[in-house]
Amino acid sequence: MENVKWIDNLKLRLGWGLVGNQQAGSGAYLSTLKAVTTAWGTGFLPNNLGNPELTWEKTSAWNIGIDLNMLGRIEFIVDAYYKRTNDLLMDAVLPLYVLTGDWMGMGAPKINGGGIQNKGIEFTLNTVNIKKKDLEWRTGLTLSFNRNKLTKLNSAAAALSGVNPSNAATYTLTDVGGPVGRFYGYNVIGMFTCEDDFYQKNQLGEYMLNKDGGRLEVARPVDSEGNMHPIQVDGIWVGDYIFEDVNKDGVINESDRKYIGDPNPDFTFGINNVVTWKDFELTVFFNGSVGNDIYNYIKERHTNYLNWGNYLSSVANYARVELIDPNGVGTDLSNVYVPNASSAQGQRINPARTNLNDNNRMSNRFIEDGSYLRLKSLSLAWNVPKKWTEKVNLDWVQIYANAQNLFTITGYDGYDPEIGAYNQSVILQGIDIYRYPSQRIYNFGLKVRF
Repeated sequence: MENVKWIDNLKLRLGWGLVGNQQAGSGAYLSTLKAVTTAWGTGFLPNNLGNPELTWEKTSAWNIGIDLNMLGRIEFIVDAYYKRTNDLLMDAVLPLYVLTGDWMGMGAPKINGGGIQNKGIEFTLNTVNIKKKDLEWRTGLTLSFNRNKLTKLNSAAAALSGVNPSNAATYTLTDVGGPVGRFYGYNVIGMFTCEDDFYQKNQLGEYMLNKDGGRLEVARPVDSEGNMHPIQVDGIWVGDYIFEDVNKDGVINESDRKYIGDPNPDFTFGINNVVTWKDFELTVFFNGSVGNDIYNYIKERHTNYLNWGNYLSSVANYARVELIDPNGVGTDLSNVYVPNASSAQGQRINPARTNLNDNNRMSNRFIEDGSYLRLKSLSLAWNVPKKWTEKVNLDWVQIYANAQNLFTITGYDGYDPEIGAYNQSVILQGIDIYRYPSQRIYNFGLKVRF
């Protein structure tokens, strides 16, 4: 390598490690009791089941990296990693006859219930673009790719459900072999805009017939007995949404949920530029994410006119149901239609205030692209010349101004696309449950060294 003049430094790194999980809690393998007040004084009830066979959660990690410096101006770093966690510590799922969540209920034991895999690669490029006597411009670019997968659970048919604490409904599902925390719900395929939309047609546009020779109805939600809700004003009507019949059984129920989005990004990035001119230094840092989905729970909650409270302005653009023949009646399916179906941002307003179609159920209506580019930080500093600071017996003085989160470019309709995970739960990431947006912050200051 001595003869390769353009290479200043070349290094290969390789590492491996094995660690446990110290967040399991002390005595996780033990059975414990809890105190309760009774008419005869303090009593004790079982608090949780123990598991004497509980073992450490183990994470093995490999990483390999390459550091390359060349031409005195370019630094290129590549880091690849592979991390596998086995014997995941989690609460066992107990049968329904075991009371939980009640004052007399018993907590589930900790078990070694599964495994997860993370792998990825990160690129870092640092360059000196300009280097002159009074002017220097440096750029740093990072690009990160990460993929995760659930590799094992304690049961072949098991899956991890991500439950939204705001309404106790399942919003994500993680099954073995798939990424963690994908959104799981219903797929909206259109809106009932006229009578024709309630009946199935073949590729030629001809009505399909049922066994009795009548027109075959489009799948609709069912009641507790499995019967489709009726086509009527206070049932399912023009202006309601059409959900995909995933399993083709002719009805819409829990079996028609499917994966409708993924909060895991394709990649994340950061770009930092530092420009120095004489005693001035300008730093501009951008970061962003590409390819991740966000579930806008705020939109789900505040576009449902049956809920109390405030509504989003988009509710004003609801599906308007009008009469084809003004002299006809609004209960005649053949005499109503939705003129603004292509632009409507919400379902019809039902005068009966019923919602048998459950239009605002967890669905792809509220899945949005969470990609963004943000000016995370902008700083300008002035280093006061030495000839001035020496007069007041100071070694160094810097006056600076900094602004954070100045602007964000995104297609997301919510307040902030940088959502993160609810309560740091990996199976509840990318759900906007009233997350407080990142503030725009301005700082001005003075640094002094004596």
